Amino acid sequence: MADKRIRYGSNTLAFIVLIFGILVLFNYLSSRRFLRGDLTEDKRYTVSKATKNVIKNLDDIVTITVYFSKEPAQVAQILRNVRDVLDEYTAFSQALNIDYVDPAEFDDGQKQELRFKGIPEVQFPVYEEDKVTIANVFMAMAVGYGGKEEVLPVVQSTANLEYDLTSAILKVTTKEAKTVGFLTGHDEFDINAQKQFNQQLRQSLDQSLQGQYNLTSVDLHAGDPVDPSVTTLVVAGPKRPLSEREKYEIDQFIMRGGRTIFLVDSITMQPNILQATPLATGLNDMLEHYGVKLGNNLVADLRFNDSVAYRQGPFTVSQNYPYFVKVIGDNFSKENAITNQLEVLTLPWTSSLEVLEKENIKSTELAKTSEFAKSFEGYYNLIPGTPIPQIDLQAYTVAAALEGKFKSFYAEKEIPSVESDTHEHEDGESETTPTEELTERTTITESAETQIIVVGTAGFLTQVSMNSVTFLLNSIDWLTLGETLIGIRSHTITDRPIKDASGLEKNFIKYFCTIGIPLLVVIVGLIRYLLKRRVKRLVGTYGSPF
Repeated sequence: MADKRIRYGSNTLAFIVLIFGILVLFNYLSSRRFLRGDLTEDKRYTVSKATKNVIKNLDDIVTITVYFSKEPAQVAQILRNVRDVLDEYTAFSQALNIDYVDPAEFDDGQKQELRFKGIPEVQFPVYEEDKVTIANVFMAMAVGYGGKEEVLPVVQSTANLEYDLTSAILKVTTKEAKTVGFLTGHDEFDINAQKQFNQQLRQSLDQSLQGQYNLTSVDLHAGDPVDPSVTTLVVAGPKRPLSEREKYEIDQFIMRGGRTIFLVDSITMQPNILQATPLATGLNDMLEHYGVKLGNNLVADLRFNDSVAYRQGPFTVSQNYPYFVKVIGDNFSKENAITNQLEVLTLPWTSSLEVLEKENIKSTELAKTSEFAKSFEGYYNLIPGTPIPQIDLQAYTVAAALEGKFKSFYAEKEIPSVESDTHEHEDGESETTPTEELTERTTITESAETQIIVVGTAGFLTQVSMNSVTFLLNSIDWLTLGETLIGIRSHTITDRPIKDASGLEKNFIKYFCTIGIPLLVVIVGLIRYLLKRRVKRLVGTYGSPF
């Protein structure tokens, strides 16, 4: 009997040890391989594929030091959220080393060293017991790799933490930053100009790019090639025609494998009035050769458009403005990473594009108007409220991407001269002579694999809004880095417009809410009344079954 109890006890102990071992093994495996559900449409609470690719391809240890105070409770809650995000990072990479440090334990000298590193002690409002107090806390992170360090000085939420953190990892692990050049010399949007708008755009770019790129101006007036350090060239709204030599240098930049963004306005606005005339930039023939024909027109969208505020007598009036074309939802390309997560983009005073079939070129229509858009040519009266004929309406392409091997626009042509010196003859006539002898230059006739983006307006840059800057940055990322950061950045977009419904759908919703729902309640009540009446009659006839 005793032997049986010992045997049963041993079996029970072995069973408990086995169950405990299974639980330990399951816990270990679940920490390395886990499943989680994210019911949001764009999966904004899940670490993106781009982040996974970045951290999985790390060739050495990256140290992330979290400098966070543990008090007060509100800061501790933010720290827990940060820890949750970092747990997901470490689940996908063994090359991340996470250290948590509470600077409250530091002395004054150590806190001073943190300030020198760009990690400040910030004031945090604490709400408790119907009063507000101010606590001095640390809420920072530092990313270190190979002797380089990037600091996130204040982390107040996890809303943009993935983008900021992955950008910091890329910055410290990238051996050499790419250079993005902005063309100047034709009244374009020059990022280095002292105009207020340009300063706002430059500030937005600097904040969003997080040091991923070097920004520079590119002046081709002297006929020199685009600097070899420039990876991507942005031609942002020239207001004066480019010379043939400048076009030649852009063409050869593309032939060398350079990426280019063309933001080309089709009109020039008259001073102080909402009237415009056609604008010639000289780029139409070259872009058509590459595969995009610019429409010498202006597009108005009668269905999807933004509103503008303007003075009407003593009042300020807000009105939908068809010339501010709003691209939303299904009118973005879902195949290209630039636009497949965008929700809305307003393009003011845009022209249409026609994508042409070219050998070895893949073309993508990035953005379109609704099917209720109309094209105008010639003289433009852009005053809000001006009637627009609702005939010949159709959808127009307003942004396109090309990728492949391009043929040079200047193949089998002479290299254009640099014409900048003008001399007057005695008879009053002037003559422009070349300032450069073209020697030792050979035209490259076919490019390596490269990409070009064309948009029918540069006006969206004047908005400096989240969506317009995101579209520009996505374009730069796609050209320069591929799809590395696009998926992360698009998580920060919060403008989610209500989908437009047809007239039949609107009437159905309207009458169903005002008549259908009350009628449905009446019908359900009537059915319930009739059923109770029938039951009562049956009870009266046959008696209660209980």
